[in-house]
Amino acid sequence: MMNIALITDENYLIPTGTSIASILESNRNENFHFFIITQNLCANSIRLLQSFVEPHSKHAKIEMIALSDKDIADFPIRKGDHVSIATYFRIYFPKIIPESKLLFVDGDTLCVDSLKDFYNLDITNYSCAVCHDEQDANENHFCRLKYPKENGYFCAGVMLINLDWWRKNDVMKKCLDYIASEPDACLWHDQDALNHVLNGTVLWADFRYNFTQGFYFDKNDMCIDSHFYSEIDNARKNPCILHFSATYKPWHVECNHPLKKQYRLFYKQYTGKTLQLSHKLKGFYRIKWYLKKILTVLHIKNYADFRKPLDLTLYTNLKPCR
Repeated sequence: MMNIALITDENYLIPTGTSIASILESNRNENFHFFIITQNLCANSIRLLQSFVEPHSKHAKIEMIALSDKDIADFPIRKGDHVSIATYFRIYFPKIIPESKLLFVDGDTLCVDSLKDFYNLDITNYSCAVCHDEQDANENHFCRLKYPKENGYFCAGVMLINLDWWRKNDVMKKCLDYIASEPDACLWHDQDALNHVLNGTVLWADFRYNFTQGFYFDKNDMCIDSHFYSEIDNARKNPCILHFSATYKPWHVECNHPLKKQYRLFYKQYTGKTLQLSHKLKGFYRIKWYLKKILTVLHIKNYADFRKPLDLTLYTNLKPCR
């Protein structure tokens, strides 16, 4: 049985359901217990999430866990942040989920291969298994969070968590205390707090288990040591968990991820419905985005929003899970 946790709110139901469905489709011979951490979901929303599991109901169950307003009252969210307060919920895992091992995945992920090898990693002596972030070598992280650069910086969007270790070492309290005492240091919210608290205790996993958007583009746009390049190239050819980590997601018109069509196709094949796209940008910013697109298409300018990914032949053969 694999224990999987996802965090959602009313605005993230479809992505969360799609992520769940992709896990089930890519791991048909496995059994799952999904823990959905949320706050105040209505009955219709709960039924919607359950509908994504129903085709695999013999091998999967879903459990809803709600946090209260009091639990999250002091968490800092800044104006302009593209995350909601729900991003902090994973700090509470050791308190609200009784298991020993837990795989957390963000709702903006798509699983395209078996999770068995990743889930079965031996993390007995580690806090968690995680993947290096695109900005793993960014000096700003280590100056801000005050720990050694050699301990690395991970992306918290996919974490194989040793919950027993977290309880024994009081990770929840340490994270909450750090957020309360250093709110300005937590630019990347609980990800920063987790990196600060867990530095030096993690098992580094292959990049294929949290392959974020920046790895599809020019390496010069990343801030990561060059000795990781070959591992990143191999993971690009054979990813397991695609993480649509940029501001613009596959359900946004503005999305520039090279595999956005595969995400949309998977959703359509699984649900029988076309994924409804929306604009992330509003008003003047949307107009500006379209102008940039026109100038890029006409080869007058070359804006980052429309940059081309690395060799498409490496991954255009990736098939939807079904």
